Amino acid sequence: MAPTTESTMAWRHAGSVIARTLVPIAGVLFLHWSAANLLIVYFADTLAAFFAVSVLAAGRLSAGEAPVGPAWYQRFVTGARLATYGAMVTLIVGLVPFGFLAFMLLLQDFVWQFALPDRDLWIGVAAQFCAAVTLLLREYRHIEAASDADRIIRARFGLVFMRWVIVCMVFFAAAELFEPQNGGILADIFGFVLVLAYAVATILMELQPQRLLAAFAPDLVQRPSAGEGKRSGSR
Repeated sequence: MAPTTESTMAWRHAGSVIARTLVPIAGVLFLHWSAANLLIVYFADTLAAFFAVSVLAAGRLSAGEAPVGPAWYQRFVTGARLATYGAMVTLIVGLVPFGFLAFMLLLQDFVWQFALPDRDLWIGVAAQFCAAVTLLLREYRHIEAASDADRIIRARFGLVFMRWVIVCMVFFAAAELFEPQNGGILADIFGFVLVLAYAVATILMELQPQRLLAAFAPDLVQRPSAGEGKRSGSR
């Protein structure tokens, strides 16, 4: 029963990751999104991921605080409190990637007046938020019950930040190479390069987190427990 359940959760998680990476790709192929629009979608996904991690951290820190009242009231108050804490932390932490976003949009002479009425763009932003929140609801109890929940939460935060850094590095390298501000086919190639960078970084972050952590933050890599080590040694 347990292996089947874990396998099902793994497939669902992989499906959610693939769906989140397909949203920007669909925007480029079918909705003719610009690189600037892609950066806005990526920033929204990063904020949503920060929010999810912040809610997990708030849940850990306020585990002993239980409101008094009926069960539905306790769930409502707890959820509202965690969401508020998560939003506050996200607003503070999100200033760093927002600074990168503002600078990258400035390089492309981005005009907000054209983006604000773009309904397809904001649908993509909403889809990224919904995917991240759905993933949070699905994994909240599982992570909170883990014996190394603190390490998992810190690792999640680090992975989200590393993904945005990877996208920013690719952006600057590709902008220097393709000069998308001049338009033409090179601008289209530039957009695809950003999509691929984000997709690869997301897949590594969600499906191969241990490898990414081993490269950038080895202290957050999951260590085998004593029992697992003994079983491995006996084999």
